Amino acid sequence: MILVVGGTGFIGKNLLGQLHRQGHETTVVSRRPDQDFLARLGGGCASVTTDAFLADPAAALRGCTAVVYLASGSTPGANLDTPWRDLDLNVAPAMRVMQAVAIHSDAHFIFLSSGGTIYGHTDTPEIPENCPLNPISPYGLGKQMIESAIGYCQRSAGLRATVLRAANPIGRWQKSRSQGLVGVLMRASLTGEGFHMIGDGSAIRDYFDVQDLVAAIIAVINAPETSIGQTWNVGSGRGLSTRDMIHLVQQVTGVTLPVTQLPPRPSDVDSAVVDIRAIKAAIGWQPRIAIETSLSGIWQDLKQGPDA
Repeated sequence: MILVVGGTGFIGKNLLGQLHRQGHETTVVSRRPDQDFLARLGGGCASVTTDAFLADPAAALRGCTAVVYLASGSTPGANLDTPWRDLDLNVAPAMRVMQAVAIHSDAHFIFLSSGGTIYGHTDTPEIPENCPLNPISPYGLGKQMIESAIGYCQRSAGLRATVLRAANPIGRWQKSRSQGLVGVLMRASLTGEGFHMIGDGSAIRDYFDVQDLVAAIIAVINAPETSIGQTWNVGSGRGLSTRDMIHLVQQVTGVTLPVTQLPPRPSDVDSAVVDIRAIKAAIGWQPRIAIETSLSGIWQDLKQGPDA
């Protein structure tokens, strides 16, 4: 059985769908499990609230072989004036779950970290995993602290863990009005609203399809002997600027977006493109879906409505 913490968000829905198609037994841990979505999976996925899990983790973890931790209580641009909030929103909850996993099971703990915020400013075109961690946002700092906590639980309690530093996944169910450049651009294209661009549009990010991220997570689940103890970047290894992405979205949607420029945020780095050679060499994973294909899929999905 595979337990997915934060399993009915954007990434979690894509992961659960693929696990279901592959015949895996799954359980979702969430503050508010999306029962409508889980029902559409055909009854193949159980759910438990976060409070219930923490009250009796041994019961929830019985028979569990892997725990995928996707939960996050904030977004990359949040809590800039109150950075300590990430301790309560993200760091403490992750530590409680990983400690429960270490004590009550020998399950493989897989943490989805951030390849886009954890490194901070670098002069490296493609950032390797051994690059110093110098986050400049509370969100990135929280990810760094969780990674440190994983190391502590590995040393003190024998936690068996893998960290995946994901770049900027895009894909189905990315419909947020506030999080993720692509989701915001697509929503603006659908509604006719203008796009408020933070900075001059030159910021470069590493975008890749969420199904490629899902494939990486499942590859790690299937290769514990190789992946336990490792930290790997996951992305495309290719950088696109904000203006590049606006152009691509306009090509896919056929909608010309009015753009308003806003001042840059101090929490945003100029460029974040990750080096993905390590995970390729270790378990053979590599991205396969073209960015244009991803954008077309998101657009078609969004036009079908919120329940698609």
